[in-house]
Amino acid sequence: MKHFRFIALVLSLSVIGVGIWLGLGPSYATSNSDQTQTSSPSLTKTGQPMGLQDKLADANNDESKMHQQQQQELIKQIIQLFQKNPGNITQLLTQLQQNCPDKHCQALLKQILAEYPDRQFAQTLEQLIERLPLYEKAMQAKIMSTQMTPQQRYQEIWNLREQTLGQKEAQLGFGEEKEFASYQFAYGELLNRAPQMTQQQRLSELAQLQQQYKNPSKNIDGQSGSYDKALKLALIGVTDPVQQHKITQQLLNSYFSPKEAAQLVEREQQVTQQQQQMERYQSELATLNQEMNQQKQNLPDSAWQQQYQLRLEQLRQKHFN
Repeated sequence: MKHFRFIALVLSLSVIGVGIWLGLGPSYATSNSDQTQTSSPSLTKTGQPMGLQDKLADANNDESKMHQQQQQELIKQIIQLFQKNPGNITQLLTQLQQNCPDKHCQALLKQILAEYPDRQFAQTLEQLIERLPLYEKAMQAKIMSTQMTPQQRYQEIWNLREQTLGQKEAQLGFGEEKEFASYQFAYGELLNRAPQMTQQQRLSELAQLQQQYKNPSKNIDGQSGSYDKALKLALIGVTDPVQQHKITQQLLNSYFSPKEAAQLVEREQQVTQQQQQMERYQSELATLNQEMNQQKQNLPDSAWQQQYQLRLEQLRQKHFN
């Protein structure tokens, strides 16, 4: 709110300054004209450059107005998109800052919200933006016990948001995050109960969960994330490699097309091979360091360094070339 009041004050002072300039302009011009007529006829030639300056000033004003109109239209589009997809105030503020970084943007935003057709949405958004500094200050002072579970800590944060921002404002600004957090906590509870459930019961409850939290499941987890959650649930308590492979193939066919499943298997194999290669390299590197440390006392520093660099390069070429 302080930002809006300050900007409004600046704009008011600017308007007053323009009014004074316009009020004094004609008398000053008349006085100056009288002086040029009485003092020297040659000074009448100054009329031409003044006219050019006026035209340049008008052109600059027109360009400035056009630029502000473009910014205003862009801000309006960003606000409309946020209304269709609310819940992430950080993303909104980032977009506003990226697309309208100059000093007029706060005033343009205030004007747009004042004229916005959906008055309830506009007022809620304006109050949310105005109260964010209060929430950030309260968050910095917030202390939570390490004995609390992640779900309890998040609930404390949400309560603080509702207290400092308001219930509607908190939902408008952080609703997307809350939905994803609720989805993650519900999945965590399902994981805890999974050992007492059959595989079919786990996957059935997961499907219901993903349907209930459709947006975070689709937009954040995606197809691969949903598959990973299902695979983690299905493999709980399964130690037989053959059975693990069978379950994995069943879920691959359930979540992906045959082509996508083949590509995913290939990528997973590549990742596994790279991890194994890195593990072998690190193991042999540890052995090399141990051997070279034992020889350090028996060799001059230059000879030891030369031999160590040679063997290290051989080891790298063995694993990465």
